[in-house]
Amino acid sequence: MRKPALILAAFTAVVVLASVVEGEQAPRGYVESVSTFVCPAQYRDMNGAIHFSDSTAKSAIIDGKNRSMKKGASRVVALGKKARVVAGNTATPIIVASKSATWLGLSQCSPSAGEFWFVGGTSDVTSLGYFQFINENLGKAIIDVELWSEDGSESTRTLTIPGRSMKSFPLTTFMPGKKVTAFHIVSRSGLIRAALFDERRKGLTNYGGDFVAPAVTPAQKFVIPGIPGAKIGKKSKVTSQKLRLFVPGESDAIIQVTYISPSGIFAPIGLDSLRIPAQKVVEVDLKSLPKSQLFSIGVSASEPVVGAILTRGRFGNRSEIAWSTSTNVSTGEQIALPEKSGWLSIVTDAPKVSFTVLGVRGKKSTVTIKVDSMAIWKVPESARAIQFSTRAAKMSLAFAMLNSSGLATTSLAPALAKELTALPVVDSGLFVPTAPSS
Repeated sequence: MRKPALILAAFTAVVVLASVVEGEQAPRGYVESVSTFVCPAQYRDMNGAIHFSDSTAKSAIIDGKNRSMKKGASRVVALGKKARVVAGNTATPIIVASKSATWLGLSQCSPSAGEFWFVGGTSDVTSLGYFQFINENLGKAIIDVELWSEDGSESTRTLTIPGRSMKSFPLTTFMPGKKVTAFHIVSRSGLIRAALFDERRKGLTNYGGDFVAPAVTPAQKFVIPGIPGAKIGKKSKVTSQKLRLFVPGESDAIIQVTYISPSGIFAPIGLDSLRIPAQKVVEVDLKSLPKSQLFSIGVSASEPVVGAILTRGRFGNRSEIAWSTSTNVSTGEQIALPEKSGWLSIVTDAPKVSFTVLGVRGKKSTVTIKVDSMAIWKVPESARAIQFSTRAAKMSLAFAMLNSSGLATTSLAPALAKELTALPVVDSGLFVPTAPSS
């Protein structure tokens, strides 16, 4: 009967010892991780490049193989026929794409997700647009593409995207003949990156093209920053500017549009109380707005809504379209910039904002600008990236470019969220004695 008593004594000793060292346990360690960015591939006769903040960014093509990410020889990587995955511990990469004598397009690389809203594109006879779905993971992804047009709800498409692969679909395959479209992409399994491009042509006449950034999830308030105005270029002429809206719920929405620019804020006549029918994609003409270089729009609604603005016109010597999309407010952004001049739009309630500019050969400088609801900063060609402090005020950001290739705009998404994962604790102070032999 001596053995059970010894075992009980040993167990008691372990419990007592563990309680003694509990207060002296080694501090828990954590490892910081962040999602990866996914950059779409070129399509047909598109040309372009991905711009990183510097050459230390690691990336790999997505081609069905489990490739390790490596540093490149340059901060600029040409768009290829394969999509690319980029390490998340770098500034958000930006893509500048073009088609000779046709259009200029801008897009950010962004993380994979399980849900996207897109308000933009067309699938009528002028459409050359497409969706690109990218699965960076090894397992297959199954997604539902919910469709709406000016006629209401269209049939839902279910698609399977194999692991480490990419699939492209012309917009005309989803709902042929529809003029104004909206899309809701929901994953049944797996995470994907979705990219929408809108290009239009009728006969031999090109109307231009641009990426359509994902919109914020349906909300009663949102901001669309950095919309090109009539004064964005000396030879520019805006021929049409329309706010496209979609109410996904069952009740109509009453919306109010607010015009925001560096010169002030006001509610335009005729846009202060609009009824938007539910379950139909609607466009509202913005022809009554003042002429400006760049401006922003605030939308308040009685029901959750999603929206974007399509600008059409002649910029330089060509017809062009540009999409401006709603974006979530953010802070602490680190954004890569192309080696081209442009304009950064900042919408915030703060009286001024400051940010760090990373230039050629790593040179850093600080820029501080006053803000009266909205500010515009002329981005020099020497800028490689900008960094906002994590203590900065919340803001909505957009970037616009105008050159001989055309006009392009893109909203700038919030920075990737960092996650902390606890490491296992190894405490050599915890000693478990063995029971003596009988």
